[in-house]
Amino acid sequence: MTHHTHTPAPNVYLAAYRDFRAIPGAPWVYWIPEGIRRLFRELPKLGDVAEPVVGLQTGENARFLRYWWDVGLARIAFDCRDRAEAQTTGKRWFPYMKGGAYRKWYGNQEHVVNWWNDGVEIRAHPSTTAAPTSKNNRKNEQMFFREGVTWSDLSSKAFGVRYLPPGFVFDVKGSSGFPRSEFLFTLLGIMNSPWMTFALGLLNPTVSFQVGDISRVPVPLLIESQRNRLESLSVQAVRLAWHEATLSEPTFDFIAPPRWDTGIEDLAAARDRLRELEAQIDEEVYRLYGISAEDRAAIEAELGASAEAAGDEPPLTREDLAKQWISYAVGIVMGRFFPGLPRTREPHARGPLGRAVFHPDDFAVGSLPAPSPEEFDALVGPASRFAYVDAEGGRHLFPPQVEQALRDLALPEGIAVVQAHHPLDLTVRVRQALALMWGEAAAQEVIAAVGGDLARYLERTFWRDHLQTYRHRPIYWLLQSPRRAITVYLYHEKVTRDTLFVVKTEIVEPTRRLLQARLQEQEALAEASSGRARQRARKEAEALLARLEDLATFADSLERVLKRGYEPDLDDGVLINLAPLYELVPWPRKKKVAGRSMSELEAVWRALEAGEYDWAHMAMRYWPERVREKAKRDKSLAIAHGLPFGITIEI
Repeated sequence: MTHHTHTPAPNVYLAAYRDFRAIPGAPWVYWIPEGIRRLFRELPKLGDVAEPVVGLQTGENARFLRYWWDVGLARIAFDCRDRAEAQTTGKRWFPYMKGGAYRKWYGNQEHVVNWWNDGVEIRAHPSTTAAPTSKNNRKNEQMFFREGVTWSDLSSKAFGVRYLPPGFVFDVKGSSGFPRSEFLFTLLGIMNSPWMTFALGLLNPTVSFQVGDISRVPVPLLIESQRNRLESLSVQAVRLAWHEATLSEPTFDFIAPPRWDTGIEDLAAARDRLRELEAQIDEEVYRLYGISAEDRAAIEAELGASAEAAGDEPPLTREDLAKQWISYAVGIVMGRFFPGLPRTREPHARGPLGRAVFHPDDFAVGSLPAPSPEEFDALVGPASRFAYVDAEGGRHLFPPQVEQALRDLALPEGIAVVQAHHPLDLTVRVRQALALMWGEAAAQEVIAAVGGDLARYLERTFWRDHLQTYRHRPIYWLLQSPRRAITVYLYHEKVTRDTLFVVKTEIVEPTRRLLQARLQEQEALAEASSGRARQRARKEAEALLARLEDLATFADSLERVLKRGYEPDLDDGVLINLAPLYELVPWPRKKKVAGRSMSELEAVWRALEAGEYDWAHMAMRYWPERVREKAKRDKSLAIAHGLPFGITIEI
């Protein structure tokens, strides 16, 4: 600031032009103190330490991106170190960092990208081979699969940066930076501090965090002794956020929900501990930058209270926790979760999901070392809180006999029905799983927390909760008649060309025979009775007749699908695979097509019919001639279907 002999009014700022030039781009930030301007003048820029870069723009996300649960863990290659290693796996799907909501330290790892054979389909896509204004951009490919830091380019809250483990392709919306490994967690701490949000606000006061602005933020070059404390604090913060991810079902780190007995308190304590760590990190960043108390006050006044509450998560409720444990029990019964099984040691693999075993190596990847015994105790709880510790140090939530009994509940074909006394009844198996895990009394508490009627919850509310949890890409598919005469769940990774035939022969037809037999009994009873007994029998007969009509509607829809032929392919994703079943699935979201309101699934089916998704295996099965003809002119489509293509395109 320029000093003058007179004192200006309180709301008047005096500054020389050279003061503005101290900050790159000379933004009109006349109010900031000289101490902060000095940081911009004297310190190196973040771009000198870890140049921020943008990543892939596929040109057609619906084709090339999936939620990871669309395809399942087995089809994803994890932990690749570079493009060459990724090619050797032969896998099609790779973890993809796509930005997402505001989150710090770890997370937002929901997507995968089709990068088979070094992205050959994306490279051959028409948006790549067309005009230079193409929507397909493959920037900074040399950085793919490297360890680093990542952030979302849009946020109405503060700037949130996360650890990027090795093995990810990253998106234009999930921009990333790649510092040297010894500086990675120090930089992560700096970038998650209020100082970073403040500095970015000076450079670009919008909700968009551009890589050019980020690269201009000053950072101190620290020797090892200076960065040790900040690095240690940042590593602890990453582990705490990572551990919370292991408790969340939609992550590929999922181990088990928070404990039923102490989970709410445990999670609240972990979040309090993270806030304490963040406060220590902020203090350390201010110290390393040499920011004075006066300048710090100016920074915090500028940010206001929003930065303090930016990362606050709503507290976990008893009902929330009960729903998580019911969902976990459903996953056991459907054959998705495997309590007690050891973590896989296969290269480029993860899982098994929901194993209910915590191991120190779960938190070791890239530059992030496994926690020490003391750190592991603080993270997951001491060994005394677990049923047993195995020979490899894994801490098991449940005793071995319970783990085996839970795995024995799994339905091998992933088909369940909500129907009392049926051998595939989901309700009784979920109840058994809850009782095995937490005891009969606790199982009743879990069920009471969702209304007290488990069958009703599974028949109605569970589907809505499941759709919300999995972003309307459900793991378990609900097939249901219009008036709920029949309710069937299918685990999508186990659905084959024979599954619907099994539903018809082992569920629909036996249920119809049972209802017809009961109807005949009630009609005979009504004929033989009089008075109130006759009225009751007639009323029951009418209800049974209505259920039979409802079941007949379902059976007719099922028969139409069977006659068309149905064979899903996980690579197509949940929406494409569900689309032919639109008459059977009570899909809540609607879409208007050609002036007519229809379910989103029917809209996808109509788009399939119209040729909008001819890259899908489903399209090839239903309309092979159309797809083959189109593939003659589209190399990317030919590659997708394994068809020959006569024109060479430089890739």
